[in-house]
Amino acid sequence: MKDIVLTIAITLLKIIANLVYYILKIFPIKNKIVMITRQSNNSTLDFKLLKDYFEENYSNIEIKILAKQLNNGILNKIKYTFYILKIMYHLATAKVCVLDGYCIPVSILKHKNKLKIIQIWHSSAAIKKFGYQILDKKEGSNSKIVELMCMHKNYDYAIAPSKATKTYFSKAFNIDQNNIKILGLPRLEYISDPKYDKSIEIYKDYSKLKEKKNILYVPTFRKNSNVNLTEEILNTKIDLNKYNLIIKLHPLDNTEVPKEYLIDNKYSTFDLIKIADYIVTDYSALSVEASILNKPIIFLLNDLEEYNENRGLNVSLKDEVSSFICKTFNEVIDKIEKKSYNMEELYNYRKKYIEVNEKNTIKELAEFIIS
Repeated sequence: MKDIVLTIAITLLKIIANLVYYILKIFPIKNKIVMITRQSNNSTLDFKLLKDYFEENYSNIEIKILAKQLNNGILNKIKYTFYILKIMYHLATAKVCVLDGYCIPVSILKHKNKLKIIQIWHSSAAIKKFGYQILDKKEGSNSKIVELMCMHKNYDYAIAPSKATKTYFSKAFNIDQNNIKILGLPRLEYISDPKYDKSIEIYKDYSKLKEKKNILYVPTFRKNSNVNLTEEILNTKIDLNKYNLIIKLHPLDNTEVPKEYLIDNKYSTFDLIKIADYIVTDYSALSVEASILNKPIIFLLNDLEEYNENRGLNVSLKDEVSSFICKTFNEVIDKIEKKSYNMEELYNYRKKYIEVNEKNTIKELAEFIIS
């Protein structure tokens, strides 16, 4: 009975939304690109870099960035409903829509034929499975809801930085591989180009980071759970006279972190990896993105079996970067101390998952969008 009610409710909402959208489509199309994200309430780095490029090279094109997270609570959901109306207006009047995640109005509405929709996603790789790959799993979505909400429908194109990632994205988005273009996210250029380096500013704000080796811990986001810092990280034998420990959690992770391990949020993860001597992560695509810098990346896989059961991985980390894998943070410190890893493994890992020229990703993606 509950499923029937939910089906009827969602179907009615889709009909109402399309009726409203039908009226909005009366407005003329502008020379406009709209970019939509749910990753934060501000422009993401990728969108900012694209916007800067467009404004510098195509001043006649209007760029509209819509950024808003969907938070819990009835009031927040009501506010988000009005925000969706704003999205619908810009979809109705734009030539191109670029998004970096699932967006309800993009997928459930019937758009003008002239609107082109490009999914760039919010990470450069697909280490962990997502989307259609994890339907009905603990960290995935309910398949019935996915069908009703038309998840990841209406994309004309998606981008991926390598043939391997292209295969994973095709399955996750349920999109033909011919509609996936081998292109990199702007962040790859941000990471690799010295002109974006904020190290001097960071060292000015945190002088201690210049005095010792820096270990940056960046765990991936886990749906419905947080990182256990006390047990796995803080109670270790790390020599704080020799190393600085920096912890950068996912924005949606609510774990409390002692202030001495935090850096001001004005510095992104992509800024911090540049001043890190060692990067510690798990199933995050950051491992692929940070590999550009040729620094040791240690994989703390203390819940690999559980994670495989709850979500699953596309990449066999044990096969591809075996010398960088640890089960405890104490093992991480030992590996760093003894340098017991093979950098050639990391080089091969990088070449497999990033085939694009990381020094030119902003222009290449922007010009594809323009085309």
